[in-house]
Amino acid sequence: MTTSQSLFFKIQNIYYAGGLPLAFKLKLCIAGIISIFPWFLKPLLYRLLLGYKVSSSARIGFLTMIAVDKADIAKCSIGSFNFLVGPYSLTIAENVTMFCRNTISVGSWVTDSKNADYVRYCYLGKNTLVADLHYIDPSGGFELQEGSWLGGRGSQFWTHGALAANRKITIGSNCYIGSAVRFKPGTTIGNGNIVSLGSVVTKSFALENALIGGSPATVLKEDYNGKYK
Repeated sequence: MTTSQSLFFKIQNIYYAGGLPLAFKLKLCIAGIISIFPWFLKPLLYRLLLGYKVSSSARIGFLTMIAVDKADIAKCSIGSFNFLVGPYSLTIAENVTMFCRNTISVGSWVTDSKNADYVRYCYLGKNTLVADLHYIDPSGGFELQEGSWLGGRGSQFWTHGALAANRKITIGSNCYIGSAVRFKPGTTIGNGNIVSLGSVVTKSFALENALIGGSPATVLKEDYNGKYK
């Protein structure tokens, strides 16, 4: 399956999902049309047609879909074929870099009255980087603090699940998250930490400047000075 076919099926699944309001389906259609325009026209179109707050200096790539409740997007660089869709609030701060084929999405189920306690937001702080093919579930809240990287590809960040009362995932400033990492709901990583490739993070780590890894993840080395930039 090609990247464009994969994106089409994602859009189709969201569009025909039960419980999705007609207004949001219209928003999805408009976002799809905007996604094919040149990058320098997209900020204006998002502001005029969808009411988003988007910097004129934001570069948003070909077939990147942004269909959310609210969006506040500063000067940033977002690549092609990203899928930022669902009933949540999106904040992308200054100098964020996002490569290609990332998904930040949640279904309409989160708007049901029984799920009213879901905070539904994604925050990408200043100078953060999201590489390729990562999946972020923003239903319970997701924060990537200033200067942190989601490196490599294929990591997953889940903020809902059975018996999950504390849902928000917070990654502190100046952290590096390696490829194919898994985060469970309610986990927090302190500042300056490195999470190694393939780790499964099932609890929070408040310490700083450590190397964290394994399944389940543990502290492998404290006061770690490894460089990732």
